[in-house]
Amino acid sequence: MSLAPLAALAIAAPLAWLLMPLGIRLAWAIGWLDHPQARKLHKHATAVLGGAMVFASAVIAWRVTLWFTPHSPADWEAWYLLAGAAVTLGIGLWDDRFGMRPSVKMLGQAAAATMLISAGLIPHFGLPVGIEAAITLVALVALMNAVNFLDNMNGMVGGIAPIAFLGFAWMSLERGANGVAAAQLALAGACIGFLPHNFPKARIFLGDAGSLFLGYSLGASALMTMLGAAPGWGRTGALLILAYPAFDMIFVVVTRTRAGRPVYEGGKDHTNHRLASVLKCPTRTVQLVWASGAVLCVAGLSMLHLNRPLPTVLLWALSTILLYWSGLRLSSVPIVRSQAPERLAQVPASR
Repeated sequence: MSLAPLAALAIAAPLAWLLMPLGIRLAWAIGWLDHPQARKLHKHATAVLGGAMVFASAVIAWRVTLWFTPHSPADWEAWYLLAGAAVTLGIGLWDDRFGMRPSVKMLGQAAAATMLISAGLIPHFGLPVGIEAAITLVALVALMNAVNFLDNMNGMVGGIAPIAFLGFAWMSLERGANGVAAAQLALAGACIGFLPHNFPKARIFLGDAGSLFLGYSLGASALMTMLGAAPGWGRTGALLILAYPAFDMIFVVVTRTRAGRPVYEGGKDHTNHRLASVLKCPTRTVQLVWASGAVLCVAGLSMLHLNRPLPTVLLWALSTILLYWSGLRLSSVPIVRSQAPERLAQVPASR
């Protein structure tokens, strides 16, 4: 196992930290701002170019690291990882500044996901290839929206994403995919460098650009981890690493549907909003979600390493029971209703 890709983490974190003030000044100069609304937590206009700065920092760190990192046959995956991220970043940047119809945005998300599918990054379930490709496409678009929906509190996505990227990078290093590991570590480092400017008090947000491209990158990393791992039950561990964003989206869809509300209607009714109502502290709420993400990441990595039916079933069962129980408890927490529209895949950055 080569440790050279770890340099991407060390380069990206301070670089992102240094670039964020530039992003803040640029956003105010050109009007790339997120303004307060009823369903948002912030009370003042805030710069919304954090995602662009995170992406730029990650790409620079990745390219520098490649100069002294041993090449591997799987390095081509990193190009698809970052190319699709660039597509979703561009979609989000346009939406953050000018707005975009949900149908158009989802079409762009599907185009980015199709890049991975066309490269053959499709998990095999014993079904016809066309059905497997369709399932992969839907899952990737759903994950992008799940991360976008979850980006509703300072530090939420900026903290949970690097935890998952570190887990995926560990698996990439183990299979010798140095270029992929460097890209994942660069993304993790850039998110870490972003956090001091976003948590606990935010001077800059990820924006749709950041949440969408991170959602894509996490989904792509999960696919690459599944296909790069040894065949067997353990491959599903890659999905468990991303269980919290999926849990939050399913929770919102179910609770809004049961209440007779449109899924796209805005509101402070996500799992973290309700948890913050209980804890009476957004900072502790975000830290608890980070800890939950870390536990799920460790559980997922354990599945991947053990790669045996019994541990996989037990860990999935335990995780599902805990998440289901949490969903039941949180569903009884009163929410603050909002009349502002929340269009699918169009929730602005961390509020």
